[in-house]
Amino acid sequence: MHISDTNHSLFGCNRVALTRCRRTQKGRIHMSVKSMLLASALALSTALPSFADKANDTLVVAFNKEVQTLDGLYSTSRENLILSYLTSDQLVELNLDTGEYEGALAENYTWVDDRTIDFTLREGLTFHDGSPVTVEDIVYSFDWIADADSKTKRGAFIRGWFESAVAIDERTVRVTAKQPYPLMLRDIAVFVLTRKAGSYGDGNPDALTQKFVGTGPYKISEFAMGAGVQLERYDGYYAGGPKAAGSIEKIVLRPIPDWGTVTAELLSGGVNWSFNVPDDTAKDLGGLPMVDHVSGVSTRVAFLVLDAAGVSDAEGPITNKLVRQALNHAVNREEIVEFLVGGSGRVVHSTCNAGMFGCDVEITEYDYDPEKAKALLAEAGYPDGFEFDLTAYRERPIMEAVAADLAEVGVTANVNFVKLSALSKSRAEGQLEAFQNAWGFYATPDLGAISNYYVEGSNRNLHHDAEVQEWFKAALETVDQEERAELYAKALKKVADEAYLLPIFQYSQNYVKSVDVNFEAPADGLPRLNELSWK
Repeated sequence: MHISDTNHSLFGCNRVALTRCRRTQKGRIHMSVKSMLLASALALSTALPSFADKANDTLVVAFNKEVQTLDGLYSTSRENLILSYLTSDQLVELNLDTGEYEGALAENYTWVDDRTIDFTLREGLTFHDGSPVTVEDIVYSFDWIADADSKTKRGAFIRGWFESAVAIDERTVRVTAKQPYPLMLRDIAVFVLTRKAGSYGDGNPDALTQKFVGTGPYKISEFAMGAGVQLERYDGYYAGGPKAAGSIEKIVLRPIPDWGTVTAELLSGGVNWSFNVPDDTAKDLGGLPMVDHVSGVSTRVAFLVLDAAGVSDAEGPITNKLVRQALNHAVNREEIVEFLVGGSGRVVHSTCNAGMFGCDVEITEYDYDPEKAKALLAEAGYPDGFEFDLTAYRERPIMEAVAADLAEVGVTANVNFVKLSALSKSRAEGQLEAFQNAWGFYATPDLGAISNYYVEGSNRNLHHDAEVQEWFKAALETVDQEERAELYAKALKKVADEAYLLPIFQYSQNYVKSVDVNFEAPADGLPRLNELSWK
């Protein structure tokens, strides 16, 4: 039985006191999870082989989802982000403590003007096959990623600003933007993964899917669909950079979709570490011998996008400001966080996190008030409520809890669960009245990282507010931080006043590990396995 089998619908909560109902269901889920985990552990712990071995210096990681490709340019899954951090380096790296970008493959960098940066490569850099990293490789990487025909998952993030990458001399690359762009270093650090010149031949995007040669602290020694990825520490990794070279010799990434099996493997020594663990599961695992539960924050936030502009229906009820405000008042964010998110999760009233540049601004907050929601609906001309489609792709219990809250004020949300690819297609075709979204900012502490929900021309923008669009555009075309902060403040205030979105919560990230592993939850929610060590 999978964990999802225990996450029964919360629609029954609209017939009794909501808090009591959720507490009862959460208790049932918790007991079911605990019983399942213990039963699985007893049944499997003595039967499964032990691969994780401190004596052999091999760390085994359980991924709930399978790695589909070794090439991080063609996947933005969390699993691939973790893998790419191990195998690929960029010119610069964000220092989480200072918030500044430090040279990685680049020994240093210099701003020539407000749209041009010169990067000087370190000496002695090599790829995992021993060949040198050259300025030609850096130029090739920029050009391949920026080319729309290469169809990378990262190119869209840089095409809007990238003008050119040119080799100035044997160690210097000059990168120029079309206009001043404040997130230029962020985009280079996150999206421009270094590739050897000619890696994709005559234009084959699948060239590195199965075999990969990178520059990171670990190199891939074996990969097979269904069996996972095996990595070895790369002894030729450069010294003095911002990324840890790694203290563990080998890392194995195993796809294990069932948490009962992960439990058994942790107890038997077959797994040392896992992430993205459901809250109840993580707590139960933390109470078992040989396992620690670690909880940390995530930069990811969850919210609903509402079709305020009438893209899907020009006369739809959600085009009414009062209706959107009513929906915001109807959702009990506090209970969702307490009973369904758990851990380090917290309520948010905007699509960003406190402490992020541009986010610290006073805005309208919609407290949980079903009576006020009903009054607003009546004022808008919907005293008996209305019905609409809500498209979602993850966290079914949470989306059903949102629907149950809306049902309390007479609004019927038909929650349609689809794959993310299907949601994206429908969104691009302008067919969605409302859709669920989770955004992680690529660990960027800047509001500009979520600009595609606010700028003109993005299919994620369903408000089409000319002022908001212009404010965000201006904020992304200046490097003046004071001016940017003022523009973001005006935009966020209007977005909240008009209730264009329905913010819900900031995610919590749960990790479990064997007790002989040193690991601290990262501040940005992206685990760096090269920083793990044995006790």
